[in-house]
Amino acid sequence: MRALAVLLVTFVTTACHVQRATVADLQVVEFGTFQKTDERGTLAASGSIQGQAHAVADAVLLERTTDIHATRGASFGLRVSFVGELSGARVPIRAKCVHPKFTDPATGRSSEVEEWPGVGVTGRSGYVGYTFDNDWELVPGQWTIEISVGDIESREDV
Repeated sequence: MRALAVLLVTFVTTACHVQRATVADLQVVEFGTFQKTDERGTLAASGSIQGQAHAVADAVLLERTTDIHATRGASFGLRVSFVGELSGARVPIRAKCVHPKFTDPATGRSSEVEEWPGVGVTGRSGYVGYTFDNDWELVPGQWTIEISVGDIESREDV
């Protein structure tokens, strides 16, 4: 779905072997409305209504808030820090946006949950969020963004 933003990271490679990274904790660093500063097209997201997601490498916080004004082009979400023993290690994450029901008029498909994979890096923070790309997404109500790594989850209601 074009309206999703996922965490992209700089890849760190090692010459001889790959160590399995574990995440001890996810910490919300900031949340609210964001301005995407480094977007790298889209990627496949089969768990979203449109099947694709924005590939956002970075974003800056505009306002710390849980009251989001739903307007086309507005982005909201959170920055989360991945705490682990092996700093700089890539870890697979799962992002989910739970929202009031909306329907894509072009396909007739309805959704209340958008879900997409991503990658986090231990010892660093990254942005995960949602952007209103279409008028039919502008529905009032509770929106929740969840990020999980294995059994560890972080969530923020907006």
